[in-house]
Amino acid sequence: MSYPVVNKGVPLWLAVADFNNDDNLDIVVININSIVSNTGVYTVGILFGNSNRTFGAMKILPVVLSAVIYSTVVYLRCITSDLNNDGHMDIVLTKNNNPCSIAILLGYGNGTFAAEKIILIGNDGCRLSIAIADFNDDDHQDIAIVSDIDYYVALLVGHGNGSFKASMIFSTGIYSFPSSIDVNDCNDDGYLDIVVANTGNYNIGVLFGKGDGTFRTQITTMTEHTNIVTQIVVGDFNGDGKMDVAGVCGFDSAILLSSIPTFVFVFVGYGNGSFGQQMIFSTELFWPDYVITNDFNGDGRLDLAITSQYDGNLSILLNTCACCALEISNQTYLSTNDFPG
Repeated sequence: MSYPVVNKGVPLWLAVADFNNDDNLDIVVININSIVSNTGVYTVGILFGNSNRTFGAMKILPVVLSAVIYSTVVYLRCITSDLNNDGHMDIVLTKNNNPCSIAILLGYGNGTFAAEKIILIGNDGCRLSIAIADFNDDDHQDIAIVSDIDYYVALLVGHGNGSFKASMIFSTGIYSFPSSIDVNDCNDDGYLDIVVANTGNYNIGVLFGKGDGTFRTQITTMTEHTNIVTQIVVGDFNGDGKMDVAGVCGFDSAILLSSIPTFVFVFVGYGNGSFGQQMIFSTELFWPDYVITNDFNGDGRLDLAITSQYDGNLSILLNTCACCALEISNQTYLSTNDFPG
């Protein structure tokens, strides 16, 4: 089933939540709607879900997204959560314009939102990756942010009313340029940890949470230098109760020119912030740019879905290991032919 974007726009990013409290999931979408003088004009819209599993016409929100030069790689993102504890879903948007910032839209629970609140992250243009969680166990949602032009994680601790304290900074290493962030309890101590993909230093970093909104010094694991890690996701992929990391490696000029498909990697975690040898899985995609994990075939194992904005395709890798803790640790390479379906 297809649903048009208003003004013949092209959807770039989406998130799912129930924004009008009717028990039907809705879809918020960032769109590019026109090209004027080589400049992209962007909007944010919502497709409201109906009880018959269809969606209504897109409603454009009064959100200001600065125009971006069309040839620029766009990295606008949105994520949803209840930031002010009123039982209504809110939206957080990243903005890769000057200055670097995020926008918060507090929901009224009827499909409308308060005027956007802007929080500055830096003075320069950037690409942001964000995660929302309660890092200090106060029952208020906090926002963790990484920027591809900086060397740290910025944590905005929430007051529970949609406002936040000044950001706290936690280093990811000099020249690390982190491009992606995910959150989980990686050492099973009951506290949320932060995992980042450090593009500049070719490593995966883990910052163990102390449960009070602060973090220990980053532990890193090197990735292969053949590709740039652009996006990561955390999950238990081998069923041993310890968090693993999967990620996609984007293009560099040599790979793009040679037309070699890039890949997904998996690091099996030891539960202490360190990981085993990197395993490679072919995606048959060029320039994969995003990965998510879920159990897509109902077999109780986490699978991976990867997208590529370069060739416009989606690849799903089904987790096939029957005795995961043993089998995945002995596997060093799988192609897409090893994932039936």
